This record gives sequence, C-alpha cells and structure tokens, in this order.
Amino acid sequence: MEFPAMINHFGEVSKDFPLTWVNKNVRTLEKKLDVVKNLLTQSVDDVRFNEAINSIYFMIDKLPLMIMRLDAGAPIFRARPNYGKLFTEQQEISYNIAHADRISAGRFNRPLEPLFYGSLRVENPKIDPVLHCCLEACKELNDEINPPVVQDLTIGCWVNQDVLPVVNLCFDDKHLAGNEHLRKAADSFIAEADKFFSPVASAFLLKFMRFFSELASSVKENENCYYILNAYIYAIRYYYANMLNTAIPGIVYPSAMTNTHGLNIVLVPQAVDYFLELKQVFMQRFFLVKGTKNYISDPCSNLARVTAHKFKFTNVRPYVQAGKVVDYSLYHN
Repeated sequence: MEFPAMINHFGEVSKDFPLTWVNKNVRTLEKKLDVVKNLLTQSVDDVRFNEAINSIYFMIDKLPLMIMRLDAGAPIFRARPNYGKLFTEQQEISYNIAHADRISAGRFNRPLEPLFYGSLRVENPKIDPVLHCCLEACKELNDEINPPVVQDLTIGCWVNQDVLPVVNLCFDDKHLAGNEHLRKAADSFIAEADKFFSPVASAFLLKFMRFFSELASSVKENENCYYILNAYIYAIRYYYANMLNTAIPGIVYPSAMTNTHGLNIVLVPQAVDYFLELKQVFMQRFFLVKGTKNYISDPCSNLARVTAHKFKFTNVRPYVQAGKVVDYSLYHN
C-alpha cells in the first residue's frame, strides 16, 4: 500500500464529496461527536471504544481533514533517556519493535503498538527543539515531587527524505500565534471551509478539529483521553486504507510538555522507514540546580554521525552523583 498524495485544499476535493449532506445534517454530526466526548467521563470497554472509532470514521468520511506537507530536508528530533545505557544503534532510539511487550498506552498508540513520536522545529523563540524533544521523552524532568538530579538523553536528528503528508491536528491559538507558517495554513483551511460549507457546518468543522487538538495537547494524561486519541488515529488509518487504498503517514499536534509552544509529530513505523533517515546523534545532560526545581542543560558528548544505522559517541563526560563518579567508559567499550 503506497503513501498518498493526500487532499490538501478544497479545490482538490472530488465532485462527489458530501458538502450538501454536511450542510443539511450538522445535528447528526453533533450526535456522533457527543458519542466521542462521552468517553471522557465513561468507563471504557470494547463496545464504547468501537463506538468512538465508528463515530470518528463516520465524521471524517463527511468532513475534510487539514493536510500539511513536510518538505524534504525537514528535521525531526527524537530523544530517549539513557538511564545508564550508552546507545550505539539506530533501532535503540527509534520506534520500539525489539520490546513491544513493554509498550504501554500512549497519546496515540495502544498498548503493545509501536509508533514514532518526534518534535518538529518551529520558528518560535519560546521553544528550542532539543529542549522540546527532551521534555516529551522524559516526563520526569517535569516531576514536581521527585525530579531526577541528573538525567542524560540521547537525541537523534532525523531528516525527511521526501514530501511527507500528515494530518494537521494543531488548532491551538497559543501555538499558532508563534508559528506563522502553520497559522496561515490553518487560516486558509478555515477560510476555504467557510466558502464551501454553511456557517453552521463550518463552525462544526472547526469545533471537531479543536476538540481533538485540545485533547492532544492536554497535560492531563489519563486513559480516557488516550482511548479517544487512539480511536482517532485508528479511524483515520482505517478510513484511508479502506476507502482510498492508501496509508496515512502520521499526525502533527501541539506539544503538551511545552505548554503548546512546540509542535509534535507521530508517525507509523512504515512512514519512518520510508521517509526518514537518522543523520546525527548526540547526548544532552540535565542537572537539577540544588534547592530549586530548575535544570541547567548542556551537550555531554561529541556529535556522532550515523553510518549503516550505527553510531559511536566520543568524549562522553562523566559526572558525580551521590558522591560517586558515573563514567560510561567504565561500563561500555
């Protein structure tokens, strides 16, 4: 199954796209969205989860999704905490297929399901992509009760090799205020919706988009939010496979761990293999400032280039913790 050149503008929508139906049946769509919203407060079982999937599938069959395309050469940053281990292979810092049995439910993935989460560079002075991907990969850095004193992370710079189409799920006003490129694209999408749909239908489309955008950027990580976002990505993937015989590469969404200033991306494993190449890797260290909840952070290794999916760090700096010297060279050849 090939990755698609996906619909990006209303002008590309086929003639049989159900615009008239949407204008006349907004109430039906509202009821479908209510089924999904109810999952926030209900106990989740297979029946309710499948109802949410079917409701989302029904809505995306009637409503256009906003697609953005990442240009070839666009970097994607992904971090993984070291926890005392020195990584040497690409697969160790990519999506997890070696130990899928350890994968718990995430923002978009179901238990045991490997997906690739990364961070995009945005032209916003309030967020650095290195800090961004570290905060996403290591939630302990935001732990108010028991934060780590020292935390090392390995950061990979993955480079997109082709035009990569992804569904945009970022309609957060705070993020868009600092991301002019995406804001203009979102404004254009909404303006085109206003041309094609009735005011009531266009308002529902924006409501639909913002509901999932807010869920994706929520810092209140609970199973119910995850179930809804799992249902969302499952419905999209199934819809494109079933109706269009194409594969959906992934989704971009606002970053919860950076108060929505950053922009995240989640990709299916096949998209990582098809579109991305790991180019460079380095290690970043976070030190907790004594008596505070603040960190200082600096690189703690030289930049390593990736060859044949492997890399080797040099000059990894040792550090002192609890009166003992921690030196990776003592444990790794």
